[in-house]
Amino acid sequence: MTEPTNPVPPDEAPAVPPPTAQPQDGTLPAVAVPAAPVKRSNARAWAVGGIALVIALGVGGAVIGASGDEPKTTAATLTSASPSTVPPTTAAPTSAAPTTAAPTSAAPSPTKTTPPPKPPSYKTLSARQWKLIAKNPDAYIGKHYVVYGRVTQFDAATGTDTFRADVAHRRMPDEYDYETNTMLSGSESDLADLVEDDIFRANVAVLGSYSYDTQIGGETTVPLLLVDSIKVL
Repeated sequence: MTEPTNPVPPDEAPAVPPPTAQPQDGTLPAVAVPAAPVKRSNARAWAVGGIALVIALGVGGAVIGASGDEPKTTAATLTSASPSTVPPTTAAPTSAAPTTAAPTSAAPSPTKTTPPPKPPSYKTLSARQWKLIAKNPDAYIGKHYVVYGRVTQFDAATGTDTFRADVAHRRMPDEYDYETNTMLSGSESDLADLVEDDIFRANVAVLGSYSYDTQIGGETTVPLLLVDSIKVL
């Protein structure tokens, strides 16, 4: 005969029966058969699952709420910042003095006018000085002197601005005392009234020596003078 089995509570495992003493008479002892496990109620499993779902929903909502509140907090923080707390930046005043154009005090330079050249100074000659000029006229080019003479040729052969004369250093008492054969040239207007055999006084400049052919087929070289002014005596 087996021992009556007691129902095992659903939350507890079935107890293992203690070992039974082996009878002395050699008969098999009676073994207690454990009762079949009772199935746990599904209501407990649904309850546990519901609690877990509620916990999960609560945690998810807290996370969502926390993430949803963060932008608001940031926006609130940004909007709550007062613009007056930011120190305004003011540009430092420049100490450089304003540049002003200095008035030009330089007066316009007057136009320089070239003074007219001074008239040359015509020197009188001695007999010796005139002989030196007649000997080498090229050594006295550009020099100014006063000479006297008598016109020996002034015709179509010489032209209207050149004539030949016998010249001396001063006015001679006789017309035949003028000894040096000389060529003189000047402006046509200054020489317009001058004719052959006139005695003259002239202010001249030495131009050098001059060579020309004579009527007898020879050649002669004489002083050449430029007439600046002339007066018939």
